[in-house]
Amino acid sequence: MLEQVEQYRPHVIAALTNAAPQGRTVKELCGTLGAGEQAVRRCLAALVLTGEVRESARYTPGARGAVPRAYSLNPRAE
Repeated sequence: MLEQVEQYRPHVIAALTNAAPQGRTVKELCGTLGAGEQAVRRCLAALVLTGEVRESARYTPGARGAVPRAYSLNPRAE
């Protein structure tokens, strides 16, 4: 599992670097990377724990159902 996280880590970070300010959802990342959902979720969980990525809710007015979680890079405090 750790090998899989390390394999996808640079690709996920690159995809989030090119993301809009509101970030990307897991579904969008899977489409961009051509990877499976579980691999992307594991990698995102590890990146959230290390503080490299932040998680937020992306509310879309008029949409029904659960509010998707969006992931974006955490700005580094200099």
